[in-house]
Amino acid sequence: MHNDTLDPSTAREYDTYWEQTENSYPHYPTIRHRKRFIMNEMKRVLKNRAEHMPMVFDFGCGEGSLLMAIQTYFSIPPSHLEGSDISAVALERAREKIPEGNFLLGAFPKFPQQFDICICSEVIEHTPDYRDILEWIHDHLTERGTLLLTTQTGRMHASDHYTRHTQHFQKTTLENILREIGFHIEKSRLWGWPFFTLQKYMTDLSFDHVRNTYLEGELSPMKRFVFNVAYLLYFFHDLIPSGPQIYIVARKS
Repeated sequence: MHNDTLDPSTAREYDTYWEQTENSYPHYPTIRHRKRFIMNEMKRVLKNRAEHMPMVFDFGCGEGSLLMAIQTYFSIPPSHLEGSDISAVALERAREKIPEGNFLLGAFPKFPQQFDICICSEVIEHTPDYRDILEWIHDHLTERGTLLLTTQTGRMHASDHYTRHTQHFQKTTLENILREIGFHIEKSRLWGWPFFTLQKYMTDLSFDHVRNTYLEGELSPMKRFVFNVAYLLYFFHDLIPSGPQIYIVARKS
């Protein structure tokens, strides 16, 4: 059974988070690399499903920048793009980006629609109800539909507590949970060593400075420069299957 009751204080916390970070968030190096992973996997999936326009759902869509990129790159009509989030502020921003998209407020939105692709990026580490999320996604995928999942592993750092992580996962444990639910694992890897790992440890040293200088507020020229340099440097992680980031592609069996 899914717990559909949402603690209002949790929603308010995420509203505040999006208000503080909305100008910088899409430019974070790790956010851009997660988007790159998702877009590359979507290219592969859609190449094998060229017979019809896919229905795409983003569980925990935030401010909608990922769905907007998907709409633009793959020319998917807004009527085929849907997302959900517990933050009303985030969904307001998402609707501004894709006015004709369908964005639903709540933890487990109720509707009969099934999707060819469900994205769940950096969501399940934020709640102890992570299995409910994965089961919900499985229930709302078409036959042989695809889940694109990103989350994190290893110890939790200051930056993780800031974004209200409740747990991280062992990759093999998460794979087993997905299989139990009814998924077939098509691809699974770790990513982020050494630089993303180092970034996490460095934020522990002076997190208030990192938050005020880089995570929140306007996107200054200096902030953009630092983000761009880090983004380029982090391509090195593609060569090493290790680090705090988990990428999984799973198909509904």
